[in-house]
Amino acid sequence: MIQRIQTIYLLVAVVLSVICMFMPLGEFSVDGLAVAREYNLWLLNMDDNASGHHFTFVTSPMFAVLLLSSALACYAIFAFRNRMAQARFCQFSALLIVGWYILYAVYGHILGETDGRTSDFAPSWAAVLPAMSLVFLLLARRAIMADERLVRAADRIR
Repeated sequence: MIQRIQTIYLLVAVVLSVICMFMPLGEFSVDGLAVAREYNLWLLNMDDNASGHHFTFVTSPMFAVLLLSSALACYAIFAFRNRMAQARFCQFSALLIVGWYILYAVYGHILGETDGRTSDFAPSWAAVLPAMSLVFLLLARRAIMADERLVRAADRIR
């Protein structure tokens, strides 16, 4: 049934991931001056020249991973007839979020050492949203597996 608690967990996980897709994830600064702002889809370089800002789409794999994780979690909401597949979708979506954090750390380290100078990286509060989404995905998987155990126990009684 679609009105189970795991549906709420999955919906919250999707909403948190989608919000994170459009929020700034952190800021690179050199000597206290912001030089770039990292988003899921692009890196916003703040130039001193007259052209202002320019975008670099080097972090777009982070966006793709978070988008795929959100899509899988959204699909898992409607896969309620096959609980085992629903649990696998939750598990794979959670693994994608772990992969997103690996990409986040790698990009933070690699992009912080460009042009022969090291910049400081200050993460934003929005970087916590995928972790919260991960918790909700794991809660949803736990609830799905509890439903599966309940159905199997009822089948044994019959």
